[in-house]
Amino acid sequence: MPAVPLRVYITPFAEQNVREAEKWSSDAAKEALNVVNAIWSKANLSFVMSDCVVDKQLDIAKSVRNNDQRLLDVLTSRHIPDNSVHIYLVNPIENLTAGGSSYLDSDPEPASFVQWYYNAAAHGRAWAHELGHLMSLDHVEVDYADERQAALRSNLMTKGLSTGRDLTAKQIGKVKGSKLVNRFAG
Repeated sequence: MPAVPLRVYITPFAEQNVREAEKWSSDAAKEALNVVNAIWSKANLSFVMSDCVVDKQLDIAKSVRNNDQRLLDVLTSRHIPDNSVHIYLVNPIENLTAGGSSYLDSDPEPASFVQWYYNAAAHGRAWAHELGHLMSLDHVEVDYADERQAALRSNLMTKGLSTGRDLTAKQIGKVKGSKLVNRFAG
């Protein structure tokens, strides 16, 4: 099973130089990664932490944290891209409806952030979802009024705060051909 290396940064927030209590720990990251690997084992992929460090605090106002693209840009600007996927684990973000954010197709670099959800199953599912974006998967849109789309509700890439963990054969094929998988595990 190909293994994709992850450099994990536990990134504490601060506002006006007042550091917030960290939610993530190395142990919580390992538990979440076990969930990630259980989900992606369906595609015969695994992810390994090459490093897990507590990063320097990010002093950013709470009022601007809920712009996921801007936050991801700030997080990635703090580190030089290398031969790993960079994952930033952050505290819960008020008014952010996403579990995190990723650069679709790993462009310009393979990086994501995942916010804290209070249990390993939810963290891991959000993390697996963000990795899906890095491996070229986009959101699955579900019309909840259409009973024929009931199976999509349990898909990993369902948009919104979902608990889905399933992948279709088409999604697995797309992931296997993605830039990220070919770069790291091809």
